[in-house]
Amino acid sequence: MDLLVLFLSFCGGILGAAIGGLASFILCGVAGLIGIALSSAGVQFDWLGIVSFGPVFGPHIAFAGGVGAAAFAKKIKVLETGKDTVTALISIKKISVLLVGGVFGAFGYVCAFVIGKILPGRIDGVALTVMISAIIAKLVFTGELFGKVGEEDKKLGGRFSPLAKSAWVDYMTTAAQKTILAVAFGGLSAYITHLMLLNEQTAAAAVFFGFCISATSLIFLQFGTAVPVTHHITLCAAYGVVASGGNILWGIAAAIIAAFLGDFLARLFCCYGDVHIDPPAMSIAATSLILLGILPNTGIFNLQPAIIVLPVIAIALVYSFLEYNWINKKSLQS
Repeated sequence: MDLLVLFLSFCGGILGAAIGGLASFILCGVAGLIGIALSSAGVQFDWLGIVSFGPVFGPHIAFAGGVGAAAFAKKIKVLETGKDTVTALISIKKISVLLVGGVFGAFGYVCAFVIGKILPGRIDGVALTVMISAIIAKLVFTGELFGKVGEEDKKLGGRFSPLAKSAWVDYMTTAAQKTILAVAFGGLSAYITHLMLLNEQTAAAAVFFGFCISATSLIFLQFGTAVPVTHHITLCAAYGVVASGGNILWGIAAAIIAAFLGDFLARLFCCYGDVHIDPPAMSIAATSLILLGILPNTGIFNLQPAIIVLPVIAIALVYSFLEYNWINKKSLQS
């Protein structure tokens, strides 16, 4: 562990709080695309490791700092909701809020470092750190973890109902929406990852391309434009390709798993309560553990991909059809 990087991570957490968690994450995507270009061009400076995913814009540092600071700001009643990742918290004019962001940034560095030592290459340590950091913020500043389901959502079927109003992204709630986004965005990410892995110059940065495109696209949210949140889908699609030795079908299957896990974990930890426990980070952590930490030990990647992957796609499609019919029946009854 490097004490200088620890201090710089404290600074990165303040940066994330000052400009807002979402803005810091968008800049992570932009910086990531620059880093991919530099890496592919043969530049030796580790831009991706230091700038994009390090103490400057690393999500476990800057974004986590913004999330922790927002939760604290709500606790001291200077922010309307602790889920606010958009507001630049410098506007609150509370030094204590920025310092809390710094503490969460420093914690992010330490946490990711420890995870990297315990589970090297078996899980996305950055995503797991974002999840752990937000869980700590929710427990410390609100005293609860899962939140309480409102009466309206109880009448609509409860926490996991596709009709529930307290959705993470209200245009990504049904099985059909998740499936089509996973196949489309995951398929594209898997294909580009596959091609980049074939080229010696681009192989080292192959896994990051889809993620960085997805992260950068969130800039449209800043302008009030609806845009799908897909970085868990595109990154896990890339992990699926890498874990399977370059197979695109596995990338699509991984994208579907990530899409459904993201929504499930959002409903479990994020939708209810007043702290943003990031659904994509939770999904990336869980899916990456499956792909990189568990499945390689089973020999499943030695089988024909279609034997495993096509049933995953078929199950998602059948479930989407059944849920669609159920929603329509409920709509007719109401």
